[in-house]
Amino acid sequence: MSTKEKGMDLIVIYRGNPVDSEIIKDVLNDQGIVASLKNQLMSSIAPWYVSAGGFNPVEVEIFARDKEKALALIEEFNKNNPAD
Repeated sequence: MSTKEKGMDLIVIYRGNPVDSEIIKDVLNDQGIVASLKNQLMSSIAPWYVSAGGFNPVEVEIFARDKEKALALIEEFNKNNPAD
């Protein structure tokens, strides 16, 4: 059985600023979803190198098999923390 069949592909589930991305990662990890951050350091040093205009430079990655549960948790987070 390949890793694709097992849902083991990494996908980007969220893109945001460093603070919100760290919170999302922690929320997902607390709910049993393995999540990691991508571009965390570069987003602090030179965010325009990792995203156009430096907008939402940090990515949260998870395994594809956890997508639905992660999306529900992120939606709840966004509902409770509206953008400025």
